[in-house]
Amino acid sequence: MTDSACEYDVVVIGGGPGGSMTSTLLAQYGKHVILFESAQFPRYHIGESLLSGTADLLKMIGVLDKLEDAGFVKKHGVEWVWGERREPWTVYFKDALAMPYDYGYQVERGPFDQMLLENAREHGVDAREGHRVTDFAIGDDGTVRVDYTDAAGNLGSVTARWLVDASGQGGLVTKRLHQREWDPYLKNMALWTYWRGAERPAGLDAGNTFLPTFDEGWWWFIPLRDDLTSIGVVVDRESYLRHKASGLDRYYQNCLERTPELVERLKDAEQVDTIHAQRDWSYIYDRFSGDGYLAVGDAACFIDPLFSTGVHLSMLSGYLAATAVNTILDKPAISRDTVLDFYESTYRQEFERLRAQVYFLYGGHGGHGGHGGSKESYFWHARSQFDVPGIAPEKAFVSLIAGAFQHRSWYRRFLAQLDVPAELRGTIEGIFEGKSAGVNVDWRQPVIPAEAIELGEELAVDGRYLRSSQVLRHPSGTSMPLTPALSAIRDLADGSRSAEELVRLLVEKELEPADRARALVHEAITFGLFEPRESAEA
Repeated sequence: MTDSACEYDVVVIGGGPGGSMTSTLLAQYGKHVILFESAQFPRYHIGESLLSGTADLLKMIGVLDKLEDAGFVKKHGVEWVWGERREPWTVYFKDALAMPYDYGYQVERGPFDQMLLENAREHGVDAREGHRVTDFAIGDDGTVRVDYTDAAGNLGSVTARWLVDASGQGGLVTKRLHQREWDPYLKNMALWTYWRGAERPAGLDAGNTFLPTFDEGWWWFIPLRDDLTSIGVVVDRESYLRHKASGLDRYYQNCLERTPELVERLKDAEQVDTIHAQRDWSYIYDRFSGDGYLAVGDAACFIDPLFSTGVHLSMLSGYLAATAVNTILDKPAISRDTVLDFYESTYRQEFERLRAQVYFLYGGHGGHGGHGGSKESYFWHARSQFDVPGIAPEKAFVSLIAGAFQHRSWYRRFLAQLDVPAELRGTIEGIFEGKSAGVNVDWRQPVIPAEAIELGEELAVDGRYLRSSQVLRHPSGTSMPLTPALSAIRDLADGSRSAEELVRLLVEKELEPADRARALVHEAITFGLFEPRESAEA
């Protein structure tokens, strides 16, 4: 049979973080949304560490305060034993670029995912657990039909204007319509269990993730509530297969004995669970959107768990997907292909930046079987992946692993028009004040436009929709909206005026107040759109 109220705006397959994020935002945008989840929540799931960038996403859907009230462990940074030396080194999220929150959370995924799904219901999503999607079809007129079986075995179907695949690594839609591209260099296996009474650092560091290496791989140490700690080892597939026959418990213990920093933390601890095993093979689909559908989270791509990016990428893609779908449904004047290309390229870029950094840490610079790099080399490589050309290397590394996205041009372009908390606006607008980007500007130096900058059109988030705007673009791909103030800088920066003079003229022309004018000039130089005259001549 078909539901009598079958005309939904959007049907979402999957109730994990990506599905909950997408459906909640679409409901907030006024859409009629139904969500099918095959499991009954709470259900166990690995992937317990959240990035600080995720906190901003949680706030968007009104669940951050609930997370705080639940008492989940706060994570202020990451401690590493990784590189050519065994001395531990720690990075803190407070040092990331444009980060509204200087902490993330360590969560048990069962209650966390249930919290997100319940929050979706509170926002008006028709979320149905125990409902397994059995088939789907997208008609020539764009109508989506989804067939399902409910918990009692009854068959049903619904129709909608759009379909979001948030079904995880099963990729119900993407697996049928597209080609999954496995990463030949990131075919790893994870073994993990839970311990009680593991030693933790004192103070703010108590909740930090700990990532030590050993000769065959690396470990995660994730502090949870009730004195539990998730401790897992990641090794390549060949190492796993060599030792599988002798037993996973024995292999886990053998790996542990070769990691003295972890042995020290577990000297008074007790293992309280069995050994779990899971394949951590990285992949991305050749496409993850098309007429009538798009995919979020693991249904589109999955990356090695080194940086704990699973939940973050799922929720970030959910945010992008909700905005894209809402634009497609309400703004037919904007090309559907253009919107989908924006979604694909933006999500793909976030994925590829992280993958490149994982390659670097795993490869000859610090991966399995040597870990021969230095933390400084990791910082400098992160800088090459970051879209702020002048950013300090360590800040680039921290920003990358913290999940920073607030500095992206697609997010902040229309920020002044958005209904966002004052503290967030202050954070974004203050990104480029002083040395916050790790870039010093000589305000007395004459400034000229960088070579080969060009005008272009780009989509950006404007509230609940995407909107096109004219930008000034650097060859590296970084861009800034061509506001009247930036246009004036372009006209005035002829090599005879210093950065300080440009600030003064913007104020005199009443284009920006003094603090914003200074931040704008700093930002334009940091992004590489303008440069000191002497540097260009050299």
